[in-house]
Amino acid sequence: MNAQPPLPHQPLLPLLLVDDEEGIRTVLALLLADMGCAVRTAASGAEALAMVRANPPAVVLTDVRMPGMDGIDLLRAVKAEFSGVEVLVLTGHGDMELAVSSLRHGAGDFLTKPVAPEALEVALDRARQRMALREALRRHTEELEQLVAQRSRELLHAERLAAVGETAAGLAHAIKNMAGGLEGAMFVLEKGLELNRRDYLEQGWRMVRDDVARVRDLAMRLLDMGRTAELAPRPCDPDGPLRDVARLLAPRAAAAGVTLAMQGGAGPDPVMLDPDAVHRCLMDLVVNAIEAFEEDDGMGVSATGASGAPATVADWMDASGGGTAEAFPDAARRVLLRSRRVALPDAAGGDAVSAEEAGAASVPGIEYVVEDNGPGFPEQAGPAGQAGSARSAGQAGQEQGGSAAPNGFAAFVSAKPGGSGVGLMATRKLAREMGGELELGPASHGRGVRAVLRVRAGE
Repeated sequence: MNAQPPLPHQPLLPLLLVDDEEGIRTVLALLLADMGCAVRTAASGAEALAMVRANPPAVVLTDVRMPGMDGIDLLRAVKAEFSGVEVLVLTGHGDMELAVSSLRHGAGDFLTKPVAPEALEVALDRARQRMALREALRRHTEELEQLVAQRSRELLHAERLAAVGETAAGLAHAIKNMAGGLEGAMFVLEKGLELNRRDYLEQGWRMVRDDVARVRDLAMRLLDMGRTAELAPRPCDPDGPLRDVARLLAPRAAAAGVTLAMQGGAGPDPVMLDPDAVHRCLMDLVVNAIEAFEEDDGMGVSATGASGAPATVADWMDASGGGTAEAFPDAARRVLLRSRRVALPDAAGGDAVSAEEAGAASVPGIEYVVEDNGPGFPEQAGPAGQAGSARSAGQAGQEQGGSAAPNGFAAFVSAKPGGSGVGLMATRKLAREMGGELELGPASHGRGVRAVLRVRAGE
């Protein structure tokens, strides 16, 4: 027993020695103390486990063969509850199979009796090295987590500043357009007063009324974006909101010379969703489509049916033989509403598929499409009227030259001339709160805009 005493600055290693033979415990305890260990002893596996639970040591040195709870059982119990405790086992020369079994159960090393001091010292040094390595890894992980958290906070702060700047720029642009419209209205009103022209006064008043309505709508949209929707899902026909929107907006569409047609394919079997929230989203999208025609007087297309009157839903349905986008007369202004049941990806990202193609990692949903053959995306945002698949509103904004907000949605992308884009942002926010998404893209058949609203729907 010529072990070197520990260095003065080296802390004592807390160690629990477990052996049912008192003589071995006495001898090994003295040897371990000379090697720099603070030794406690236990005469059985059960006693040792209780001591570990009360005050876990850094190392457990245990005999394998003991009555009651043997060394392997003690090893498994300690590792199950205190994975960081190093366990060294003592075996006889004929217990090599037990020694190998102890290594499989997480023992750091094994020693054969009688124990050579040099072998014991080497085993303790290895245990110290493993503990030091784990401690270094723990500190490194904590530092890395702190660094990631700090960088995340910095990135979030930068993204928020960028979002604030983007929002301010977008709002300033929208308000500037409205202010310009009001200035124009004031000029027309002044001319009407100056020349005593009633037609000028009426025109100026209409301009003021329309711009005040835009200011009101912008303020309401901003309020909607600032609060979380209180959803109230209930069993309902998923085509119900689509029918209501088509019925409510049919007079406005007819006044604008627009064919408004519905092709419901999601009902009638009920699903769990909030029909009021879906109704709000669809109203926004269909009004957007109709307004695009109202604000594009130079489109130059016919808006009449065969009789010369504005085209109606019935006219289109009769002509379509069941309804596809291709069935619209080429010259007619049109807005098509349709729905179907789909399977949405369970995680973020990925495309919706039909219910028949659904995989295991998907949830049921409803897809609503609002498609028009209007002027397309505003010219100042980029080329319009090119056929293509739907994509996220963020992609649409980037492809049109708009800048994307930090969350991937292009701030203030508009689907109509003169639009601020705030309405689409509010609609997309509500869609996400319903577990879905809003996507925008060129119409499937030539010029126009295609809006795809997907929401989750429980059975």
